[in-house]
Amino acid sequence: MWMSCKLLLVLALLITIAPWGGSRAEAWVGMPMGKLHVSGKNLVNSNNQPVLLNGWHQPSGAYWTYQSSNYYLNLHGNNRHAATLAYLKDITDTFADTSPKYGSNHGWNMNQVRLFIDREDMGDVAAGTYNFAGVQTVTQNVIIPYIQYAKTKGVYVVLGLDFTLKDDQATTASNLQKFNQIWGYLASRPEIKSADNVHFELINEPVKSYANGHWGGYNGENDFVDHWNDLRNFQNSIISTIRNQGADNVIWAAGLGYNQFYSLTASHPLTDPLNNYGYAVHWYPGYGAYDNFSILQDQWNTNVKAAADKYPINITEVTWFKNKPGDSAYWNLFNGSNEGFGTNTKTIFNAAGNVSIAAHMNGFILEPGQRSSFADPTAGLKWDGDASRSAMGRFLFNWYHERAQSYPGGNGGGPTTGLVSGATYKIVARHSNKVIDVPGGKIKTIFSFSNGAIWAAILRSGF
Repeated sequence: MWMSCKLLLVLALLITIAPWGGSRAEAWVGMPMGKLHVSGKNLVNSNNQPVLLNGWHQPSGAYWTYQSSNYYLNLHGNNRHAATLAYLKDITDTFADTSPKYGSNHGWNMNQVRLFIDREDMGDVAAGTYNFAGVQTVTQNVIIPYIQYAKTKGVYVVLGLDFTLKDDQATTASNLQKFNQIWGYLASRPEIKSADNVHFELINEPVKSYANGHWGGYNGENDFVDHWNDLRNFQNSIISTIRNQGADNVIWAAGLGYNQFYSLTASHPLTDPLNNYGYAVHWYPGYGAYDNFSILQDQWNTNVKAAADKYPINITEVTWFKNKPGDSAYWNLFNGSNEGFGTNTKTIFNAAGNVSIAAHMNGFILEPGQRSSFADPTAGLKWDGDASRSAMGRFLFNWYHERAQSYPGGNGGGPTTGLVSGATYKIVARHSNKVIDVPGGKIKTIFSFSNGAIWAAILRSGF
């Protein structure tokens, strides 16, 4: 009997362990995945353990996916939505894969994508081309099937809308009607409503709101509180629309001034009957700190800390790399180095302890290639090894791996096999797909975790 046990132990190290029923969710290797919710200042799992999300920002349009490459179009009969969906799956496979990459001994540890419905389908408010039918079509053909695919990879989808708002004026009645129409539709879809891996980001950069006869919204204005209250009412209306559909998804709310200003969020909170919300914050060198730590820390303390002390924070846009002569003037927004802005940001976020991240965006993480002229899922890290750029790709690659070590359920806080104590498992041979059977009685399986290895001893019940 002991010889049989030893044989089974060796065999167990060579075979797949899979839960009874359903398919496995694999974010990084075996990351436990379940529905998240807000508890106090943290995003937590069903065991009330704090969870941090690592990911990337990904609009759904062709420009932000395959761009001018025909690789995916050729594979899918020139069907734009099918090509987009194929790209999204491909890049998710890359960012959810922990096998060694880029000359390192680890892979990516991403479990979040900020997926924006692109203006290519939904039109744009600022341009007067709003297209609700386009929202419905892309939701059916791309968003819903991608959400379902992302769940099999353990990736949480933060769903948002890629509007730009005319003259930076967010809180108009016309805008509110459009937001409520879209969010009412999305929150009513059974594939999205209360889905385990779907969160909602209400508005992208509502720069200005209306109060006291003028548009404003920058911290330091004499009537900033009135402008915050106007945006608060605007977002409360959208939250009400979502909750009235019965959707309990986590909500990420916005701040004023390009998602910079959150000093009044605790003293003037939003109204959510479920209290299941946090704040989406944008974080760039070009907001004034660049590589200066003291300025960056002051920006956090002044603009964000009040929210972070009470709510979870999701940095849904952050990018940095050093500018070079000939760069677009717009790229000054990103002008920071790994040694300066990157390290300073890491220090501030680590100290806060409740900050999730979605880097902006795939095209500043990966190089272009055959599959995409913007960000090829099979290409290397953007500007990797170019000291003059000091770009964020490898910095994030290593930092996300570090952050994954504290993910709940891991061995010593690290990534796990996904096995849950007390659960029932079948053991399947890789070469034959046959399930191990021990004649003469039930199988009792005991798992222990040591340095990432799985040790299985299989004993007959009562032995």
